[in-house]
Amino acid sequence: MITCTSCVQALYPYIDRELSEEDIVQVRQHLDDCPGCLHMFQFQEYLGRIVRVRCREQLAPDSLRARIMASFQTERMRREVRRPDRRRVSAE
Repeated sequence: MITCTSCVQALYPYIDRELSEEDIVQVRQHLDDCPGCLHMFQFQEYLGRIVRVRCREQLAPDSLRARIMASFQTERMRREVRRPDRRRVSAE
């Protein structure tokens, strides 16, 4: 049986389905036996649902999206300059 501290630390990975089957069983068992941790889990799950819904309803402003895309392009070009040409290396 896991402790409340371990359970709380595992809640996000549990919600995101990132735990092993064994860990899922342990967290689920603890949640079944511990009303406090169950309440925290239910709150986190509810909060995640609200955030997902709200993020779908509201888009980022065009100016912000343009800055983000420009940053992606700048980073892509910076990486291409730093990366050796792999085709040339494999042809030698």
